[in-house]
Amino acid sequence: MTTAMHDNDAASDAAAEAGLDPEGWQLRQVDPRTLLDNPDNARRPERDREGLAPSIAVLGILTPPLVRTTDTGELVLIAGERRKYSAIAAGLATIPVYVRNDLSPVHQVAGMLVENIGRDDLTPVEEAVAIQQLAGFDGVTQKDITAMTGIKAPKVRQALVVARSEVATEVAGRYDLTLDQAAVVAEFGDDPEAVKLLTAAAVKQPEQWPHVVARLRRERDDRQRYEAVVAELTGSGCPVVELESGYWLPEGARWLDDLPPVKGKALTVAKHRTCPGHAAAVIVSTEDDGYEAAYLCLDPIGNGHVTLDEGDGEAPGQPSAGQSPVGHDPGGWTEEQKAERRLVVANNKAWDAAEEVRLAFVTELLHRRTTPKGTLRFVTETLLSDPAVATSGDDRDLDRVLGHKEPREGDWWARPAATALLDQATPDARLPMLLLAQVVAGIEATTGRSSWRTPSGRLARYFSYLESVGYGVSDVERLVFGEEGAGSPGAA
Repeated sequence: MTTAMHDNDAASDAAAEAGLDPEGWQLRQVDPRTLLDNPDNARRPERDREGLAPSIAVLGILTPPLVRTTDTGELVLIAGERRKYSAIAAGLATIPVYVRNDLSPVHQVAGMLVENIGRDDLTPVEEAVAIQQLAGFDGVTQKDITAMTGIKAPKVRQALVVARSEVATEVAGRYDLTLDQAAVVAEFGDDPEAVKLLTAAAVKQPEQWPHVVARLRRERDDRQRYEAVVAELTGSGCPVVELESGYWLPEGARWLDDLPPVKGKALTVAKHRTCPGHAAAVIVSTEDDGYEAAYLCLDPIGNGHVTLDEGDGEAPGQPSAGQSPVGHDPGGWTEEQKAERRLVVANNKAWDAAEEVRLAFVTELLHRRTTPKGTLRFVTETLLSDPAVATSGDDRDLDRVLGHKEPREGDWWARPAATALLDQATPDARLPMLLLAQVVAGIEATTGRSSWRTPSGRLARYFSYLESVGYGVSDVERLVFGEEGAGSPGAA
């Protein structure tokens, strides 16, 4: 494929040296109204096609459109649709066109794409569609597309993902999303609610885009882990019940560990498997953020595991707090308490997602070539009001905010990373960024998923500074400002 692509170029170079037009090449003057539109043009026809008319009326056509000749002798555009319609609008009787009958179909698409990219004349979706057209030719690889167009391989792969998604192309085309944004929409193309959230963030709150993406990805991964445990249980023949709001058992049900022993021995899962009330629920793992199975009996009284006289005095399905081995069915909880528990869990998860986005932003910030305005003031105010923050944590925390995947070995508390930064003959102009790294590492070291619960002057100053240099503070992070400053980080 690569050799064939360059054969025509070699021939054209030889012809040029001989002073002749290469075979199939011709510069002609034609009536723009006679030019047929390119049926494979990635550019949407409803987009402005006459925007060049004022300049063309004054200067004429500076770069001739590319055309090819049909079997019937008509000229079809390869690239230059805007120039054609703008010339018609400007009233030009004829325009120059460059006839390129030597181009194969694949090179025609590539030529259209390259010429439009050079002028920033295609939207990201149109560019993705053109790349997909190239990929549709037999024998054309992603490497070939990169060679023909100069588009880097990662962008080619991303464009193909977008072009294959009807949802992504529709949303991105309607709302002028970037290719990166369109690729994320394609990632969630089978989830209408996620697409709505992503579209709203891209259009109305672009600063919140990374937070929405991080949260949706975490929720999707969380759901997949949950469904994997459900599938394992159902595959083994065990019925699965959903806990109310993810926490509370159906009325009358009891965890197996809450049931009295049988002949002095605990009622095991194996022994209970033949019980008509045998079932399981999927709960948050006690060891990590994954999920595990917890077994229960749907009707312990009806199945003879307990009698009303042997009960613990609580209403059926409401064992006393502390009885549940997983802490998911505390007795006597009010609806308000249940709602508060759900809020805590939701905010903890939201904080985890926000932390992921924040650390990525901080890493990029600490590697900027210039010191952002306000950095020295933030560092100075923080160190004067909270001097301990500079030595909080250790070098593992510094490595973390600097984006090092593996903390360097050594005596972390001796701060070799911090010393190394200073040993690199750091110019005075960069010292504020060095201090910022220490301050940020100290703050992040003392920040956790429960930090949203308590307003904090330290975090308020930190988030205010980050927002001033381009970070979009998430809703859960704003809680650290307290009620008075929740809507205005600068109020901290």
